Amino acid sequence: MDFLAPVAAFLSLPLFLAGFAWYAVRARRCGVSQSLLAPIEEIWDPISHKTNIEIQVEAERSPETPSPGDPPEFSIRR
Repeated sequence: MDFLAPVAAFLSLPLFLAGFAWYAVRARRCGVSQSLLAPIEEIWDPISHKTNIEIQVEAERSPETPSPGDPPEFSIRR
């Protein structure tokens, strides 16, 4: 019974690492762009969480969208 706790701790490490590996594969395949620790970050530092949201919105913005004040582009098709 005394060796049960160390064995459980030893066996939990590979499971923990396998969970992170699974999440990394899933994030790359599905395009998950949110941090795994985002809820904890939101609790500890709400301002940095808001900054991460702004960065995520900026990353999702289409580069083809013209900026306000840009002259309109007219394409001539023949």
